[in-house]
Amino acid sequence: MADKIVREKPVLSKLFEVLGPRYQDREGGYTRVLQLARRRQGDNAPMAIIEYVDRPGEIRAARPPPARLARAMVAANPPQISSEQADQLTADQDDYTEPPKK
Repeated sequence: MADKIVREKPVLSKLFEVLGPRYQDREGGYTRVLQLARRRQGDNAPMAIIEYVDRPGEIRAARPPPARLARAMVAANPPQISSEQADQLTADQDDYTEPPKK
């Protein structure tokens, strides 16, 4: 279906192989428009830069989408368990009971 709109094969493959995975966690806001302070010489037209967010070499770093941020926090701070709990987990996965809440 996308090949009916995007007719160039390299652009179509970049769309599905690079851009799709990059933005799968993002619910919108794929681009950013930055207004330039200087106007174009000649006709004095306002100028802007449009760029994709979350790409290498972007002008201003984007805030990560909540899903990616949550995964990064869990990876950086894995849940801590005591050695007793670790032994119980490795001994028998089926008989493990959740420790009481503090």
